[in-house]
Amino acid sequence: MKNLQNVVRILFIGFVFSTVIVACSKDNDEPSGNTDESAAARIGGIYKGTMDVTDSDIDYFDAIIIITKESGNKVKIAPKSGEPYSQVTPKIVPIQAVLGSDDAASEGPVGILLYQAQAKSLKFLSKEIASGDKTYSFEGTKQ
Repeated sequence: MKNLQNVVRILFIGFVFSTVIVACSKDNDEPSGNTDESAAARIGGIYKGTMDVTDSDIDYFDAIIIITKESGNKVKIAPKSGEPYSQVTPKIVPIQAVLGSDDAASEGPVGILLYQAQAKSLKFLSKEIASGDKTYSFEGTKQ
């Protein structure tokens, strides 16, 4: 049942991501000033929300993840240390600016990320890329 929920969650996030990209395609000829690098800097911070660790039946409420800008358009997503959910694998994710807004997104081998600037909300679904990776989904808001 947990795997079915994760598959549904992945499909939903993929659908939302593709909808955002299509809706904000290059129809607008005006430069927005929202570059991938500025989007990566903008989403950095501390987020509090619900984390669902993939191989566990436990949902962690009030979980905290920390996003720090690495280089260029890349950010590191890591759980707060010393918490029961800290065993999840930190990920480095390339961020893409959503044209015509201050939103950001990422879809790649390490996971799927959606950031809505106005609501300061973040959704992230990590993917397993190495043996032993602890994957999870997270939904929360910037503190």
